[in-house]
Amino acid sequence: MPRYDDCHPQVVRALEKDGWTVSSKAIRIRTPARTIHIDARATRRANGSQQQILLAEVKCFPDADSTTTDLYIAIGQYILYRAVLAMAQDTTPLYLVIPTWAYQHIFDDTARYALKDSKIRMMVVHLETETVQEWIE
Repeated sequence: MPRYDDCHPQVVRALEKDGWTVSSKAIRIRTPARTIHIDARATRRANGSQQQILLAEVKCFPDADSTTTDLYIAIGQYILYRAVLAMAQDTTPLYLVIPTWAYQHIFDDTARYALKDSKIRMMVVHLETETVQEWIE
């Protein structure tokens, strides 16, 4: 089982504050050629009845010296995970979850263009207050 990023607990608490129930284990999904582990699955009731579900892959960007490499890894991992979900016929929306500071300092105009062009869903979390700051569809 892969190791969680260091900010995983803050992300879980931010989702819980936002009304989500978060599973305590990584979600394993298999295809004939690959097995992936997505950091979290969260559920909540919307409008009192309909259940919402999401999958969250958490990236903390811990090493300020390798932000470009970490950015490549995060985007590539998200795209590969989304492909595995599609091959497994799992339509649960996948979100790349990052800290507010990373979104402000690492995700420049070029990175944001790549996210939009690649249709990458994101959630931006303020780690100190443990709150969801932004949903990017």
